[in-house]
Amino acid sequence: MVGMIDRFRHWYEHEKAANLRMIEMIESVPFERHDDPRFVRAVCLAAHLAACRENWLDRMDSDGENQTDWFVDHFELGGLRPRYQRIERQWTEYLERLKDEDLPKNFEFQGGDGTHYILRIETQLTQLVGHAFYHRGQVALLVDELGGETVDTDYLFWEVAKR
Repeated sequence: MVGMIDRFRHWYEHEKAANLRMIEMIESVPFERHDDPRFVRAVCLAAHLAACRENWLDRMDSDGENQTDWFVDHFELGGLRPRYQRIERQWTEYLERLKDEDLPKNFEFQGGDGTHYILRIETQLTQLVGHAFYHRGQVALLVDELGGETVDTDYLFWEVAKR
């Protein structure tokens, strides 16, 4: 039987592949559309996903003192690939260190409003999986509206293609 942490690792492998496809979709938008507010929004949503991974890893695996902006009004397209490469490497290393018995453990952090929170590691890992699907769907819609090439980043198609 596969342990739960192995499932999270597997799902993160899908997320990394889907993130790469998302960046490729954004890059496929014709250059003359790069000033369109929808293009800016697509890039900023991709930057938001990276920021979420950065901030939650900082909270879960460190002291939470290295938070970055969750949302930005502008982000350079050329900065997405290196940002994702860095954070995906860090998350892969983090997940490799986790064991099934770590999943029900709590971590604590202070929100931007000063509120103190306690969450289970498993709860936040689950949230991150769903959160990524949500925003990649938004990016795909924007890319389609801008005349770029969209691809399906659904888990099912990734899983079937691996076989």
